[in-house]
Parts: sequence; structure tokens; C-alpha cells
Amino acid sequence: METANTDRLPALEALRVNVIIARARAHLSQEHLANRAGISRPTVSRIERAAADVGIEIVQRIADALGITVADLFLPTRDDCVDEVELKARAAAPDSEFIDARAVLDAVDEAAGRTIERYSRAGRPPMAR
Repeated sequence: METANTDRLPALEALRVNVIIARARAHLSQEHLANRAGISRPTVSRIERAAADVGIEIVQRIADALGITVADLFLPTRDDCVDEVELKARAAAPDSEFIDARAVLDAVDEAAGRTIERYSRAGRPPMAR
């Protein structure tokens, strides 16, 4: 059942955000994640829009496909400011701890149903396929 998501449940909102971020971290499209998890792409889309309840079996499949735990998918998002100690810790962290900003933006756009323009590594406009 799809609903307007003005008042999302905290668990659905955490799942929504964490799937988008984990998918971006893994450089997966919704289609690739769906294939890995053995679910449909529209199911991934509904989860990323918090538009439907989802069973634990589906959540487990997604977690397995992303190489994380079910608990990781329900961790609340952080929207607090970081202090100097946290900034220093982040600066010293290995590259594997970071997510490419373009991958996050692409994942958010795809979750919102917007078309993603792909550019070559040389920065040329998208090629007709």
C-alpha cells in the first residue's frame, strides 16, 4: 500500500536513507541491487521512497546483497554537527570509509525517479546509445 510520506515512520525513514547510502557506497543502480537481492527494481524504488512496508525477508536479501547487516539498515541517520575530534578522525580515515559524492547524488536521483545523465570520464556529454 503506497501512502503520502509526509509523516514517515522512523524505521522506514532509516531504511530508506540507509539503502540509498549503501547502494551508493557499493556503486549499484536500483536494477543491479534488485538483481543481487533477487527482488524487483520497483520494490527497491518503493523502499527508497518509503512508499511501502517491506517484509523482513526482503530486508535480509537487501542487506546480504549490500554486504551489511539488517541492523545496519535500521541505524538512525545522524543530523548532528561534528566536533573537532570527529573532524580529525574523519580526516585520518582510509578512503574506504568515504562515499563518492556523485554516487550518492545519482542514487538519490534514481530513488526519486529522476533520469540520471551519465558522462564519460573525459567529461563529455552523454553519448546516444
